[in-house]
Amino acid sequence: MIMKIRALATISILGLITGCTTINSTSFSDMSSAYREVVESYSNDNILLNIVRSSKNMPLSFLDIPSVIGTGNVLANAGVTSYQAGVPSGAAPPTSTTANVGLAVNNGFTFTQASLDNAQFMQSFLKEIPLSVLGLKGTERLLPRAVSYTLLIESIELRSDNSIVHRFNNDPLDPNYQEFQNLLYLLIESGLTVENKPLKTPLGPPIDKNLLTKSFDSWGSSTIDNLAKGTISFDKTNLGGKDAYQLVRNDSRARVCVNEARAKELLGNLLSAEAYCMDSPKYPKADLSYANAIKSFSASYPKAKNMELVIGIRSPGNVFDFLGSVLNAQFMGDGSKMVMIKPSRSVFDSYNERYQNNLPFFKVYKNESIKNSVATVKYKGVTYSIADDDGSYSKDVMEFMSTLVTVAKIPGAIPPSPAVIVR
Repeated sequence: MIMKIRALATISILGLITGCTTINSTSFSDMSSAYREVVESYSNDNILLNIVRSSKNMPLSFLDIPSVIGTGNVLANAGVTSYQAGVPSGAAPPTSTTANVGLAVNNGFTFTQASLDNAQFMQSFLKEIPLSVLGLKGTERLLPRAVSYTLLIESIELRSDNSIVHRFNNDPLDPNYQEFQNLLYLLIESGLTVENKPLKTPLGPPIDKNLLTKSFDSWGSSTIDNLAKGTISFDKTNLGGKDAYQLVRNDSRARVCVNEARAKELLGNLLSAEAYCMDSPKYPKADLSYANAIKSFSASYPKAKNMELVIGIRSPGNVFDFLGSVLNAQFMGDGSKMVMIKPSRSVFDSYNERYQNNLPFFKVYKNESIKNSVATVKYKGVTYSIADDDGSYSKDVMEFMSTLVTVAKIPGAIPPSPAVIVR
């Protein structure tokens, strides 16, 4: 009876000290934080690497991490072993006891790495960025318009009678690049933005009022629904001296425009009425610092007036090409061709409190030791880095580029079968 009680006690002890527990919240937080830092660094390095590739006229290549599976557990085990030696009959048996304890910790991530070098991604990546992106205002307090416009605008053309008077190329390696920047600052100060202009497309010939009334009963339900939604409507017109109605489809078209009052103040009659925004309220007088740029522009094009404004927009791929040229300009000669940006003081933007002076648009350090780098890559034996805070717009540009790459990831761009599985 005594031996049975001893055995039950041993079993109870083993049950208390042997077990498996999941990883605690602190450890999980540490692992997830480490993962976020790795993914952030992975994305930043990928963008910088492709900018460097572009500067070398090499093909771009993008990778993505479509899925991550995290595992983590703590396994603890312990045991007690008793051994009784043989003794003569009637003697108390001596007992030998051995204890063992074990602890195993396991945590890690399994992630897939997919290549975006496929038709779906490239079709979106090489497609012209929608004009509406040019008018985004969500980040203009952090990203001045001069920065976002410099990234997105490929060229500015001034046309008269369907002929190009002059084309201003947004290329830092162009010997006349300063002309582009001067015009861009003038247009920004003139309120350069994007608006949706109503567009009506006629559907069929004008219809006599009486005929239209008689045919009302034959209209289908879809026509009635479109009329109710405003997708289509009737415009009153004249047909042979009688009242008639023209069926039209109502659309809108995004277009670039400038504030009429401000543009006339700065540029006189340089632009035609088509270049003015429909909503053009009057604002206080412009900043006098633009006087020299206006004088220089007027002297270069004394006969320019009533011209159409045509702005070319880049694709995400073209933006990488442009940044490659910016990188080449920085490392060319004495570095005097580095692209600098003047913070805009537009009637639509207050002074940018973050910066008050001209600052580098995108600055990269070559073979330099950077303590707090945002991204660091090595390409063909050369190390390229971007500093966390050096007074440039580099981090802002990186953020914008990350958004452009993300938008290009349309359905099907990330293949279902990953290129590499890393455990």
